[in-house]
Amino acid sequence: MLHLSTKDFAGASKVTRWNDIVAEVFTPLETKPFSPEEFEGAVDSVQLGDIYLANVIASPAVVTRTARHAASSRERHYFFHLQLEGDIRVAQDGREAFLKQGDMVLCDSALPYTLEYETNASTLVMIASPNDVKRRLPAPEIALGQRLSGSDGLSATLSGMLSSVWHQVKNGMDTEIGERVGNNLLDMFATSCMEAFGSRIADSAVASARRSHIRCYIESNLKDPELTVASIAAAFRISPRYLHMLFAEEDETISGFIRRRRLEECKKRLADPMWRHRSITELAYA
Repeated sequence: MLHLSTKDFAGASKVTRWNDIVAEVFTPLETKPFSPEEFEGAVDSVQLGDIYLANVIASPAVVTRTARHAASSRERHYFFHLQLEGDIRVAQDGREAFLKQGDMVLCDSALPYTLEYETNASTLVMIASPNDVKRRLPAPEIALGQRLSGSDGLSATLSGMLSSVWHQVKNGMDTEIGERVGNNLLDMFATSCMEAFGSRIADSAVASARRSHIRCYIESNLKDPELTVASIAAAFRISPRYLHMLFAEEDETISGFIRRRRLEECKKRLADPMWRHRSITELAYA
C-alpha cells in the first residue's frame, strides 16, 4: 500500500506538497485550504485489479478541477467518492451533491468539478478507467454529481461493501483475490447506478454520451473566439438544429453554457493578481 502525506513539510509548503500528491494519485487539482498554515493531508492507496482504492484524509479546503486541468490532461478517470467521515459538497456538470457519512457520488476528470469540506474529512475514492466503467454502465454521465444514498437500496449495500473491502485491504490481500474484488466493486457500482438512474440511463445513453463529448470539446476550446454553435456542429458533423435538440432538455442552451463557462473562467482570473492588468476580452480568451 502506498502512503503519502504532508507530515514532513512545514507552513505553506504543505499545500504545494499536497497538490503534488493529489496529482500523483488522482489527477491535477487545485487545493485551497481554509487555514493553509494548519493544513494536513494524507492518502493511502492500493490497486485491486483494474481499479485503485485511495483513502484521503485532509483538513478543511476547497479542491477544484479547473477547465484548464481538464483540457490539458491526457488521461481520463472516473472517481467514485464514498464519504467515510465528515461532510463534503461535490459539484460537477451543473449538479451538486451534499454527502454525509456513507453517501457516494461519481466525478469525471474530463470535466471541471469542485469538492468542498468545512471540517476534517475522510473520503474513500474508487478510481476506474472510462472503458471499465462504460462496459458496465452505458451512460455514466447521467450519474455525475448526483448523490447515491448510503442508507437506501443497493447503494447502501455498495457503501458497506466499499468500506468493508477497504478495511480488509489495509491488512493485505492476495493479488488474484484483489482483482476479483475490484471487478465485483465495479459491477456493484454499475448495478447501484442502474437502480437509482436506470430509466434515464437506458433512455438517453447515446444522447447523454454525445452531450458529454460536446461539453469536453467546449471546455478544451473555451479560449477560441470562433467557438460557436455552428463551429461545434461542424466539428461533430451534425446540424446546428440537431445540436440544439441534444441540449433541449438541459437547464441552459449550448450558447448559454459557453457564456457561463467563459464568465466563470473570467471571474477566477479577475481574482488572480497575475491577470490584474489584462482586459476582459483577454481574460475571456486567454
